[in-house]
Amino acid sequence: MVNKLTQSKFKHGVLFYHEHSGIKDIYNGLGDVASSLTTFCKHLSIQLSENEGDIISYCKKIKEQSYSDDVDIIFILGGDGTVNELVNGMMQSQLDIPIGIIPGGTFNDFVKTLNLHPRHKVASEQLKEAELRSYDVMKVNDEYALNFVGMGLIVQNAENVQNGNKDVFGKLSYVGSTVKTLLNPEHFDYKITVDENEIEGNTTMLVVANGPFIGGSRIPLTDLSPNDGYLNTFIFTEERTSVLNDIFKQRDSMNWNNMTDGIKHVLAKKITIATDPQMKVDIDGEVDLKTPLQIEVVPDAIQILTLPEHKQVTDTESE
Repeated sequence: MVNKLTQSKFKHGVLFYHEHSGIKDIYNGLGDVASSLTTFCKHLSIQLSENEGDIISYCKKIKEQSYSDDVDIIFILGGDGTVNELVNGMMQSQLDIPIGIIPGGTFNDFVKTLNLHPRHKVASEQLKEAELRSYDVMKVNDEYALNFVGMGLIVQNAENVQNGNKDVFGKLSYVGSTVKTLLNPEHFDYKITVDENEIEGNTTMLVVANGPFIGGSRIPLTDLSPNDGYLNTFIFTEERTSVLNDIFKQRDSMNWNNMTDGIKHVLAKKITIATDPQMKVDIDGEVDLKTPLQIEVVPDAIQILTLPEHKQVTDTESE
């Protein structure tokens, strides 16, 4: 569903941010973003999120109107993990107001889905021409995910990057992590239940995707949509180096639509996943849960400002 962003302004927007976002000078960055947002928000509150869970608490206050009684849009300046916290806050509080996402992390995967520029200043300017579109959300046990859920190699890769390296080296830290991950993959047994049918096997990676971008690169599947009411589960049935290199090194040399070997694609509205041994789970870039999982799609759960495709600009055009 698409709603055109009318020329009328929002009454009161709240902009959440972390001091330790991926933006080098967060306060100058906030100034750039605020100058854009105030052109279509009559009133803009800028709210620091100091600790994990703060945004969820603020969402509850906004729902109860104890934060303010006129908030009609929420903005987030941050990466995928920060966006995930906002989505959880909105879903838990059943907060039915639109959101705008401004990139402030390493990969900002869902920002690509919204056709927004990776630079926060350009993206915030683009929001002036954005429209509201509805997106599905995945319910994962008692949590929510906007973009993906993964286990196996994708978790190994994320953990190899952590311990502070990502903040210092950004995307460069993923190069060494990829090599380390591919040299030592962990195998695990899985059992997936889809519509009372069971799928069993052994794999090194399993991903359930809603959005088409993971780890900075696009999933090469032509018909994957974040608002079609379905979950896309990918089971990597072959440990082929070429396939894994394409995924982790962000190449576009393959199209998963045409692959019958190496990757199994399962389409569903609700699935359960059990593994042996128990596996850690990456949700939207944060290693946060462990198997078993029950995942279901919540259709048209959230409205997000999205730039129409014909208004996208390239890096060169934005300079």
